[in-house]
Amino acid sequence: MITSELLFNIIYTPGSVALLSPFIQSLLKWSDCRYQLIANGCDSNEQRLLRDLANSNSRLKYLCLSDTKMICHSDALDRLQLKCNDEWFCAMDSDIFANGPFLDAVAAAADDHDVITSCLPVWTTTNDSTLKPSYKRLQGLHIRLANGLTVGCTYFILYRNADVNRIRTQHGVGFERYYWDKIPERHQQTIRSLDAEKNDYDTAIVLNMLLIAGGGKVAYLPLDSLKHLGGLSSISETKNTQFCRGTIDAFSIKWKNTSLTRPAMWLGDLHYGRKNIVEKLSPSEYINLAGRARRRAASALYFSAVLNALINSGKPPAVPHLANAAVEKNLKETAAALHKHYRTYSTHNQTQ
Repeated sequence: MITSELLFNIIYTPGSVALLSPFIQSLLKWSDCRYQLIANGCDSNEQRLLRDLANSNSRLKYLCLSDTKMICHSDALDRLQLKCNDEWFCAMDSDIFANGPFLDAVAAAADDHDVITSCLPVWTTTNDSTLKPSYKRLQGLHIRLANGLTVGCTYFILYRNADVNRIRTQHGVGFERYYWDKIPERHQQTIRSLDAEKNDYDTAIVLNMLLIAGGGKVAYLPLDSLKHLGGLSSISETKNTQFCRGTIDAFSIKWKNTSLTRPAMWLGDLHYGRKNIVEKLSPSEYINLAGRARRRAASALYFSAVLNALINSGKPPAVPHLANAAVEKNLKETAAALHKHYRTYSTHNQTQ
């Protein structure tokens, strides 16, 4: 792999461009690859900002994928991959920034892998990454199965382009999400052979499984020098950084300095999971899925407030109570790194 030949596609959705586009400066500093800044349903002002930014550096390109409505993420990846003629098809989420080199590890992994993934969000817990055998839904945070098989994620991806083209030609499968009953029977048999039959599969997972079944290798790299905020597809102007779903969460927040806070939050995850998820799942999976959604929403509120404080020279917001000291610490440290990098690299015009 020649890293300078890589082209990472970064997709921006409506409302995100002004505060997330300055992250590109950190990526340029800590890598030698190229980046394509992609407008997906963005308005004319956001398109102009991305176009001007791309014109400011020879390693940047601009593409408007859609100027009328936002295309879903899997369809956007499909369209971009079909346009790609490079050896590697690459993409990353727009809310990722760098605080050190990251491509050396990627290049090393490319020697014996066909798919390279990374960048679980900073609000991820240790229980998120491995899918338990009893769980029925294979979601984006589940980068490996209980049997040890790595299936990856789509937050930061590199695919051998020829392999994706082969799977498309042979099987008619791309980056789309799938429900089990929508998967052709021949592919169901392949997935069963991997001991991976589930109710549904997040973006690109079925593609990855077909690659694996055909002899391909998928890797997940913990790239510590890349920070993925997670969930900031749009920025909301808010000073309230404490996400609360209702009465049970309110009690957990009230009891945050006591031993009752974590059991109360777990009870909230179970209650709101059962209330909001149609499928009949185990209590553990309700807690896992609802807890993930809670941490994602809380972190999005928090980092929205962090970014708005940075651009407006405001007071930094308080870290939300998540009943998980390790995640709260990670959010605080990420905000500090974000403050440093945003102040250093931002080219955002504060009048926008």
